[in-house]
Amino acid sequence: MRRFSYLTFLLLSVAAVSSFAQGVIKTEYMPSSSFKDEAGNKLGSGDLFKVSGAYTLPFSLKQNAAGQPIMWSASVSGAYAVLNNKDMLTDMHPDEVLNANLSLMHVRPISKKWYMIASVGGGIYSAPDAITWESVLVNGAVIFVYKCRKNLDLGIGAGVTNSFGVPIAMPMFFLNWQLSGNYEVNVNLSSGMEISGAVRLGNRFKLRLVAMEMDGMSSVMDVDGKSMMYASAMIRSYLRPEYKIGEKSCLFLGVGGNWLRSADLTKRTLKGFANSMFKDKEETNFYPTVYLSAGLKWGF
Repeated sequence: MRRFSYLTFLLLSVAAVSSFAQGVIKTEYMPSSSFKDEAGNKLGSGDLFKVSGAYTLPFSLKQNAAGQPIMWSASVSGAYAVLNNKDMLTDMHPDEVLNANLSLMHVRPISKKWYMIASVGGGIYSAPDAITWESVLVNGAVIFVYKCRKNLDLGIGAGVTNSFGVPIAMPMFFLNWQLSGNYEVNVNLSSGMEISGAVRLGNRFKLRLVAMEMDGMSSVMDVDGKSMMYASAMIRSYLRPEYKIGEKSCLFLGVGGNWLRSADLTKRTLKGFANSMFKDKEETNFYPTVYLSAGLKWGF
């Protein structure tokens, strides 16, 4: 899980491709659960409250002679989390985490079946009261995507991030598969991961089962004068009723379980990155707890 955290969340991924403006505002809450090591020893406990939002706006959309889209878009996203930690035996957890990012994305067809997604961006990853130049992280990625079918896209590429002080390149993967109608299936691996299915219950109501959702947060921290990277990845499943309030907007609620909330602190050096990826060390995680969410989506 620790290696997955770094590959997926410290390298900020490109957003799923869209041809229209879209946004989301969401609040999430996970009640207190124990923080334990691999041996099951309790090291403390804590809950988490998070508010997040994102908005993507295409500012240039054209078509080539074959009718394929050529798009430039800008995305802004932000998340603020409060971690109410209690009786912690380690000082690796920030009390608050702020993640804010601005990125530019370009989508261009290469052939009848292939297209390219390129992105570049940067943002602040820190506690709100500890923002410095060290907290500013930049990232870029190029992914080549093959359109297997009208509703299935697969891609592979590479991304670069300075999350560990020096620029580091890592492989990236892209998957988007959707089935629509009265019954829906969605498998998306772009920025995070979601595997879900839904059934329409009338013109306005939809009940979605999110079988697996993965996302995370990160924060640059100063620990004893050393620049460190805190990373947390979360895995959850839940029911999400959705109520349509406009042609392309809906309100939603989420009720389920958060099965894993990892936490890891690593030095922001090339050696620290190598140790986090290849050297075994004891993992510490929060135990499963209830997951609750509510929000608004539009343009989807």
